Amino acid sequence: MATEKAKTKREGAAEGSGSQVMTKGLRLLSHIAHCGGEIGIRDLARETGLALAVVHRLVSSMSELNYLDKNPETGKYRIGYEAFEVGRTYLRSARIETCAPPVLRNLVDAHRLNAFLGVARDLSVVYLITIQDYGHYDIRIAPGSEVPLATTAMGKVLLADLPDDEIYEKLGRYAEKRFSAFDISKRESLVEEIIAIRQQGYAISEDGSFRGTVSVAAPIYNFTGRVIAAVSAGRPTQVSNAPSVEEMAQLTVEAANRISVCLGAQIGG
Repeated sequence: MATEKAKTKREGAAEGSGSQVMTKGLRLLSHIAHCGGEIGIRDLARETGLALAVVHRLVSSMSELNYLDKNPETGKYRIGYEAFEVGRTYLRSARIETCAPPVLRNLVDAHRLNAFLGVARDLSVVYLITIQDYGHYDIRIAPGSEVPLATTAMGKVLLADLPDDEIYEKLGRYAEKRFSAFDISKRESLVEEIIAIRQQGYAISEDGSFRGTVSVAAPIYNFTGRVIAAVSAGRPTQVSNAPSVEEMAQLTVEAANRISVCLGAQIGG
């Protein structure tokens, strides 16, 4: 008891600084947000290492301002309405058009790769962002360009997020529409490739829609955990002093993760 009182006294004295009070409050708010549900004051104090009286005072203040909500049946606390509103404001402002370009530009400038971002539209992947300062591509890809999902690394990543029956349905429609870029006889091998993509988290394409190139793509997630787009890095197949395919895979996954986190996704852990 004496130890707890001493700890409370020390922390109470430290609370003379408004910034320290705010830091402790935000620390508690973040801990509650990541605990996966509700938490009691004693557990919150134990897990954060703050004195019980300090935690009680801060939690009471945040509850009055609706940043925390108390369950009357359990006496435990969860994230409140105002904290949720702050999060929603962030998500509204964290658009992919804002998050992605700096990340893609780094792939281009730091690693001498060409960088792209695309989304699925029916049977095609549509390029939304293209940054192609390096490499000697015979075909330059402009924003708005469309290619079949089944023939590019980005498209395969986007297909991999779909249920199997929807993938088969789309591949069947390729045959109906006579897509010359996709050989329907290779459907089963493509499905096997998609299974591997789901496991490893990225796709590799050599000489797909664009001959003489190799590209790696990875999925971009939003705050709900849904795949909403894909990012890819590409280069000519034969080029000196370029990242290996393995290095490209690592760089592309890292880039996709950074964009996803900016959009509010929980990556890793």
